[in-house]
Formats: sequence, structure tokens, C-alpha cells
Amino acid sequence: MGGAMASFCALDLAISLGSDSVHLMTFGQPRIGNAAFASYFEQYVPSAIRVTHEHDIVPHLPPYFFFLPHLTYHHFPREVWEHDVDGNTTFRVCDGSGEDPDCCRSVFALFLSASDHLTYMGVEIAADDWSTCRIVMAQSVERLQLYLASNVITSKIPVDIIIADHSVQTDPSSSS
Repeated sequence: MGGAMASFCALDLAISLGSDSVHLMTFGQPRIGNAAFASYFEQYVPSAIRVTHEHDIVPHLPPYFFFLPHLTYHHFPREVWEHDVDGNTTFRVCDGSGEDPDCCRSVFALFLSASDHLTYMGVEIAADDWSTCRIVMAQSVERLQLYLASNVITSKIPVDIIIADHSVQTDPSSSS
């Protein structure tokens, strides 16, 4: 449920700091609120992108009931759907509704798969052990360090980073 937590954190950051420059990209995120919440979220985090993969079941949770649009959970826009077309991986930028019937919602419920939640853009999301992840902080958010003091940002491949935990080495060839 990392995508859901990241979305709530992005919204909190945008509102708490009064910032209009919060950017968010999630992978395999479930629905986190109703249509009113989706509109509210889009107002404060307009550049959010939700990447979905082929038959991933998680973006279909909780279920969407088209016949109860005001009572059902609803995705916020913008979805990018990664799917296979004739053996080639393609990415479709979906409409701005958050519930484009031609994107991941086009997958019939019987074909949904938990295994499609584990790989995105050809990268296996799961780690074999904790040593492959590092605690990092991007330089672009260094000025917000006061606000990030109790939060952890992780990455399998550190890029443009400051190590928040100085006991972690970035160069595996160096030794202490």
C-alpha cells in the first residue's frame, strides 16, 4: 500500500507547506477515496501520475461501482497504463477521469493478477533482502529536511542523493 501512503503524504505536504510544486508518481496504487476526494486531491497535487500494469489487481481495489458513482471509491487522474500489445510493452496515457474504461479498468475481473503487481516497467519491485535498499534523500528535498525528520524515503538505485543515514555507504568498494 505504498502508493496509497505516498499519495496521502503528497497531499499533506502540498497542504501543509502551501506548495503547488509537489509531484507524485505511484505504481500499482489502490483507490484511496471517493470522487469528491479525487477532485480535492487533484486540486492540490495536479501533477500526480498513477502507473498501472497490465492485470495488476491492486488498482482495482476497493472495487469501483459505476452505478453508484457518488458512493464508490474513485481514482484521481492521471493514469498511465503499462500493457502488452502483440508482444510489445506499451504505455497508454489515459483520460483525465481517473477511471478510464479503456485503461486498466478494461481488464475483466477474472483476469486480474497479484503477480502483475510485482513487476513494473520490467523491474521487479520486490527485493530479495533489505541490503538492496538504501535510506536516501534527494537533494531537491534537502531544504525540507526539518519536515522529513521522521520519514524515510527509499530507493533501490540511489541517484542525486544525500545519505540520510551516514552509516550507509554509497560506494560498495569503500570500506571503513
